[in-house]
Amino acid sequence: MSETFWVALSAIVATLAFGGVVWQGYLTRGVLKVNQLMTADAIRSRLDFQAPDVTLKLSPPPWDPLAATTTGMPCNPWPQGHRWHFPADQEGANRLVLQQILVLENLSDRRVQARFDGDLVVADDDRRPRAAGVIVLEPGETSRDVYLQREFTIKELSENYTAQQAGQELPHKVTGTVTAEDDRDNGSTDRWDLALTGCPVQPVPDRGSLWMIAPWHLTEGPGLRTLNYSLLPSRQRIHWISRARGIQLPTPDGS
Repeated sequence: MSETFWVALSAIVATLAFGGVVWQGYLTRGVLKVNQLMTADAIRSRLDFQAPDVTLKLSPPPWDPLAATTTGMPCNPWPQGHRWHFPADQEGANRLVLQQILVLENLSDRRVQARFDGDLVVADDDRRPRAAGVIVLEPGETSRDVYLQREFTIKELSENYTAQQAGQELPHKVTGTVTAEDDRDNGSTDRWDLALTGCPVQPVPDRGSLWMIAPWHLTEGPGLRTLNYSLLPSRQRIHWISRARGIQLPTPDGS
C-alpha cells in the first residue's frame, strides 16, 4: 500500500481518538452536572424542611373606596352619589385611597424577621401612617395590621380607566414586597410581591366632565369588581448557601 494510505489512516485514527476523548469529557461533564443538580435538590429539600412556617393573609379591599385625609389613616368612604367635576376636581385634595390589610403569622418554633417595602404602612398611636419597616415575630406570634395603601388623584384613576378601555396596562397601582426569614445563614427567605390597582371611578354616562364611583352592576355586583387584587399572592423562596456572603443556591433551572 502507498505511503499516502498510511498517512491518511493515521490521521483518521488520531481524529477518532481525539473524538473519544472529547466524548468522554462530555459524558463526564454530564454526569458531574447531574450530580450537582441532585446535590442541589437535596440541599433545597433540607432547607424547605427547616424553613420557618410563615403565612401571609390578605383581606379584600374595602368598598366603597376610602377618602384620603390629612389627619390620619383613612377610615370613611366617599359618600354615595359623589361626583367629581373635571378639570376642577381632578387634582388636589380630592383623593381616593386604595387599601388592603395584611397580617403575617409565624407558625414556627423560631423567631422570624419580616421586612415590608414599598407602599406598606402601619398606623401609629395617633392613627397616622408610617412605614411598616422591619419587625421580629416570636414563635406563634401574629403581626399587627399592615396596610398596603396609597392615595390617588381622581385624574390618576381616570387614566387607569382610560388605559383599561384601550386594553393597556394600568399605569397607577399600589405595590409592596414582604420578606420573611429566620437567623440561619444557610437558610431560606420567603418573598411576596403585592399589587393593588383598578378603575374604581368611571365617567358619568353622557357627562364627559363628570366622574363617579363605580356603581352596583346588575350582573357583576358591587364596584369591587373594578379592582385588581389578590388574596393569595405567590410566595417565592430563595435558598441560601450563605446569606451573609450573598451566595444563593442555584434554582432548579440552573440560574
